[in-house]
Amino acid sequence: EVCLAGEEDVKLPGNVNPKGKKGAGLKGTTKKIRSGGEAYFIVTVRDNGCGMAHDAIPDLLGRVLSGSKYGVRQTRGKFGLGAKMALIWSKKSTGVPIRIKTSHVKGVRSGGSLVTEEGERKIGPKVSSCVLDIDIYKNCPRIIEHEQQSNTEKWIGTEMQVLVAGNWTTYKSRVVQYLQQLAIITPYARLGMDYSNRSDEKKGMTLRFERRSEQMPAQAREVKHHPTSVNNLLVQQLLERTSNKSLIKFLTGDLSGITPTAAKKLIQKLGSSFDGDMSPDELDDKQTTRLVQLLRSSDSLFKSPDGGCLSPLGEYNLNLGIQKVVEPEIIATARDKPGAYDGHPFIVEAAVSLGGKDAKEGITVVRFANRIPLLFEGGADVATRVANSKIKWSTYKIDHKKDRIGVF
Repeated sequence: EVCLAGEEDVKLPGNVNPKGKKGAGLKGTTKKIRSGGEAYFIVTVRDNGCGMAHDAIPDLLGRVLSGSKYGVRQTRGKFGLGAKMALIWSKKSTGVPIRIKTSHVKGVRSGGSLVTEEGERKIGPKVSSCVLDIDIYKNCPRIIEHEQQSNTEKWIGTEMQVLVAGNWTTYKSRVVQYLQQLAIITPYARLGMDYSNRSDEKKGMTLRFERRSEQMPAQAREVKHHPTSVNNLLVQQLLERTSNKSLIKFLTGDLSGITPTAAKKLIQKLGSSFDGDMSPDELDDKQTTRLVQLLRSSDSLFKSPDGGCLSPLGEYNLNLGIQKVVEPEIIATARDKPGAYDGHPFIVEAAVSLGGKDAKEGITVVRFANRIPLLFEGGADVATRVANSKIKWSTYKIDHKKDRIGVF
């Protein structure tokens, strides 16, 4: 759920100017902006998920590129960059810290459920409140407030609030487009947005996309890296953290798709400076580079990448999502078998629709990656090029210039 408040008269906190510099004399004043220009917005985003652990909040939001992903698993994000960029945007445009409220349910991220066996929603025992800034030079969080209280109100999820400068008039269509596409690709979720203008209530708007499906995609499981997908930095990290005492056990235990037989053949190819019983920490930079080169070029020795790290939406959900938002006259969906590119597994899911309540004449391509809408640079995407120039629509008695075609 997203709440936007403001536009022409958001009141800035005392002693903060619009450029993030303190002591510039905007003490408690109201900044007036002409209609259609840059203005100030209070943006509040809420969810009903598993929340964030109390002690982890500062690093999760106040340190860029903090993460510990040594396995492979399909996720909507890896380092939380979106939330951190919102914090930096707030700091750059207004200088006002962000506010976070969250209640954490343990065990969910490691495969647990948010629902009890009796079907009741799990409630975190504590509610954490945090006011946070970021030191962009040291790349570390600056904690202003960080406290925890008993969850007497049975509050769930996470709420994040930022004060930012922006231009609603110019980018309103992009925000609406993003939420519409998000509703297509997550029909199992309820999405909402409220926008209120404190200068003119008539400019307010509300968007609601109700849940259409009760079928959640299977949760992706973390798998080990395929040898053909590694690079020098990753292998160095794996060598440093491995608990295996020999090179052959490192290859079969810390990477996926390598059998003991394949590991022995690999070590023979590496040359006389390598031995199956040598300790992984004995490898120098030159040997590590040699190992990576051979891993990436010996695809025939290894099993195919494990597709268990993927979490496809499924044809059923894709169909429901398009029906819910686009309301086409005809829709067809398809899902390919799992494939791999440079050791990275992937699945392509696609749909084609005809007609729709707001559909335009011609071909409209809607793209997603990891269930995230892709709004920009559509013309350079292979899906757009194929839809526009590689498919003979006339074969299917479709006029690609006059008919309203949706490609997803």
